[in-house]
Amino acid sequence: MRHSLVRPFLLTDAATTAVNGLAYVVGAAWLADWFGAPADLQRGLGAFLLAFGVGVALLAVRRPVPRRGVLALVVLNEAWVVASLAYAAMGDLTALGRGWVVLQAFIVAAFAAGQLWFARRG
Repeated sequence: MRHSLVRPFLLTDAATTAVNGLAYVVGAAWLADWFGAPADLQRGLGAFLLAFGVGVALLAVRRPVPRRGVLALVVLNEAWVVASLAYAAMGDLTALGRGWVVLQAFIVAAFAAGQLWFARRG
């Protein structure tokens, strides 16, 4: 894909994902009190998000950015949204935790929508 904004868009996704993951890893105990999600779950998700952010960054710097890679990213992001909304609905979270999970699900959905747009435009 050669659209001039695909690379910055993907790098923004990568940075957002990695920062979120770092916060989950470093602040898991503190966030567990705020969100109601177990600290071990947050640490595990944080490690996953750090690795995922690195993967998105590696995808973003490829020349050209592979369309199939972006489409795979869309699918993974959509799965994250579904899982997040299910956890928000069924998990034992605080009101703040539930709100945070829903908010980040919408942010991830926005990234997925943008990535799909770029993949369709080539």
